[in-house]
This record gives sequence, structure tokens and C-alpha cells, in this order.
Amino acid sequence: MNIAELLSRGGVWYNVPGKTATDFLEALVSAIWIPAGVRKEELWQACARREASSPTAMGRGLAFPHPGSPMVETEDDAMVALAYPRFPVDWRAPDGVPVQAVFLILSASRNDHLTTLSALAKLCGQDDFFQALSREATLEELLASFPAL
Repeated sequence: MNIAELLSRGGVWYNVPGKTATDFLEALVSAIWIPAGVRKEELWQACARREASSPTAMGRGLAFPHPGSPMVETEDDAMVALAYPRFPVDWRAPDGVPVQAVFLILSASRNDHLTTLSALAKLCGQDDFFQALSREATLEELLASFPAL
């Protein structure tokens, strides 16, 4: 599964409220489409538990929240939803920078999760993609900023 497909499935969400990571995640999960078989309340609680154990902010204003274990059955249900907070969120990032772009990851296995996380981290390290995130780019703009696939 490639990142373009996962992002297309999860979509891009704007102006998501929340002053804390937990509040933000609750608002995001309640707004987005999620695959059949996944209950929004369970997803939000799983992500909140994961954040409580170790924040998923990576620095540079980015966070990669996810449930602590896979919640979708198949790769066809996997997704990455990108959300831009209404206001930057203090996510307890290692560099202290408030989060301005959040990638909610749902994977079918731990291996798929690690592969997705690695691909996202590499993509966010690309100047064009990171600049697009900084401008709150649309899905189409983000996909156009991908390095040659």
C-alpha cells in the first residue's frame, strides 16, 4: 500500500478543534470517515491511550497518532487521515514545537504500520512536501509534491 493511496482513502481535514492532543484526536475521529467494523469511540480511546503512554509528536510541528494495535482487518481498510488543527496544538513534541499537521494512521498489522510510518517520515523530510504541509495544502497539492514514485 502506498502513501498516496492511504492519504486518498483517509482524506485531508481542516480546522480541527482541540487544545490538547486528546481533545484534538476526539474531534478528528468524530469527523472523519472510518472503515466499517471500527467504532469511533474505540478508535479515539485507543489513540488516547497510546498518547498517554508516549506522545506521537515527532517534531517540526508533526504528529503521527495511531491506536496501540491494529484496528482494521485488511490492507484495503488501512488509511492515513491528514488533519490541520484550527490552532497549533501542544503535543509534547521533543523539540517543543506545537503540532500543525497530524497524520492519523490506521493499519492492518504492526508491520504495515511501521512501513507506513517510515514512508511518512521520509516524505515529511522532503522539502516540497513539508512546505506543502506548512501551507495546509489540499490532497491534490500534496500528491503533486510527492517525489517521483
